[in-house]
Amino acid sequence: MLHAPDGTLTINQSGTYLEKQFHHSLNRAFNPHRATQCQSVIISFANTEFDTSNLEEQASQALQIVEGYVHKYFGEAQSVSAVQADGNGGRLHVHLIINAVKTNGKTIATNRFSVFKMRRNFNDYLNDNFERITGRQWHNPFDKANSRADLNRLSNRSKWQEQLRRTIDLVKAKVDNAKEFLTKLSQYGITVTERQHGKSWTYHGSIKTTTGTKKISARDFYQRVDKKTGQVLTTRGLGQNYTKQNLTSYWQNQRNKQKEEQPLPVIPQRHKRKEADNNVRNKENEREQLVKIKTRAAEARAQIQHQRELNRINLRELNAAKAEEQRQQRQTQRKAGQTNRQLSNRKHTQSIANQERLKERAKQLLRAKQQIAKSSRSKDAGPDL
Repeated sequence: MLHAPDGTLTINQSGTYLEKQFHHSLNRAFNPHRATQCQSVIISFANTEFDTSNLEEQASQALQIVEGYVHKYFGEAQSVSAVQADGNGGRLHVHLIINAVKTNGKTIATNRFSVFKMRRNFNDYLNDNFERITGRQWHNPFDKANSRADLNRLSNRSKWQEQLRRTIDLVKAKVDNAKEFLTKLSQYGITVTERQHGKSWTYHGSIKTTTGTKKISARDFYQRVDKKTGQVLTTRGLGQNYTKQNLTSYWQNQRNKQKEEQPLPVIPQRHKRKEADNNVRNKENEREQLVKIKTRAAEARAQIQHQRELNRINLRELNAAKAEEQRQQRQTQRKAGQTNRQLSNRKHTQSIANQERLKERAKQLLRAKQQIAKSSRSKDAGPDL
């Protein structure tokens, strides 16, 4: 934060500068886009703690207390605190912003920002340091030993809770499910809302006080337990018997008891004989149906076996027909080959015969020509002298 020349914090701070400082640590986190980037807390002091009679001194003391608390419980993270005394009540209060990311880039566990835990730690710090800082003694308003501001109203609240328990005990015995239970309660002016996603209930009603009618509510049952030690810190509510789970179990047990205690119907003797005869006939019918089913199953198996045998026979005949067809095709092919060879041989023989005839014819023609030529030469020569 910005400081004055004398080393003290200046009252003039730059919001842009502080935002950049916060985001500088955020960018070092494993997930810079995490949803919870910082936690905003308002610490309001009671008038008995700071009455604002000396506002400047008390504001400084309030800041010193808050900064000491933050340094003790959140010293590893950046924080910004601003004190104010505005508002309707004019109470002194401090606005506190704590960076959810430490300066080393690690994040602060979310459970450390629990309201109950922070309030308990802050009260412990006030108990140890309030007198040292302010010079006045501090009394814890949440200490059971101290008087409570609403002590005068506890009797009325207690009476209402006792009446509520008696009403619930009366209504739960008349119904057997949650829907009828809630409807019946509404007739007595009691409404119920659900908590923890429908697992728990909160009962609502109203009481008459000196100042008028006041709305009031009570949980079914709630315990705050220390996670480290397991010690029960506080217990609130009507009791475990008035939770949604226990009431549902109660109605289920009642229904089971009614089923177990319900007597068996008395059956006359003749009805018993008739029922026995019916049972015998039913058993005989069942046996007949079983025999029929077995017979049908056997017939189905025989039919399937017969069909399989026919399929095998048809397959053999088909294979034989294919083999015969292939044999005939081969014979036809062989015959066709022999015929082609015979035709070729016949053609060859005819060709040779034709050649012989042509040769013989040529010889005959040659001899005829020779004879004609010889006759011509004899005529030309004439008779010998």
